[in-house]
Amino acid sequence: MIYHCRLGTWPGPLTAGELTESEQAMLRVRMRWADAVVLLPERILVVEGKLRASEFLKGLGELQVYTHLLKVTPEFEKFKDRPVVGRLLIPIEDPVVIAITRQQGIETAVYKPKFWSEFLAAIQPRQGRAIRPEEARHWEG
Repeated sequence: MIYHCRLGTWPGPLTAGELTESEQAMLRVRMRWADAVVLLPERILVVEGKLRASEFLKGLGELQVYTHLLKVTPEFEKFKDRPVVGRLLIPIEDPVVIAITRQQGIETAVYKPKFWSEFLAAIQPRQGRAIRPEEARHWEG
């Protein structure tokens, strides 16, 4: 598992070979990154987690970009024969988000980190629950 995994290619027209180690580190901050990439024998998982309900759809959009970028990231060239699948980690079930991710072939898993109770107490109540669960019927077949 690779945490905070940078994805994509170097900013053009430079390549990694033309840069010092410190220059590479400086430019890496301009690359997009996924929360984690998991290399499995049969596939590659790109994982993005969101804690606030208002950010679940943002995470879905990021996964769409990240799963594409992984395929063009030089460090993952040797794994190009494996399918790439996105997985969105959310702390609560959101029927709309789950329906949309299912349609798009992105996995969704409910995961509450150890600090979830403290986080939930610190945020506005609406951020800790699904926004409009009744809208899920619009995405279900």
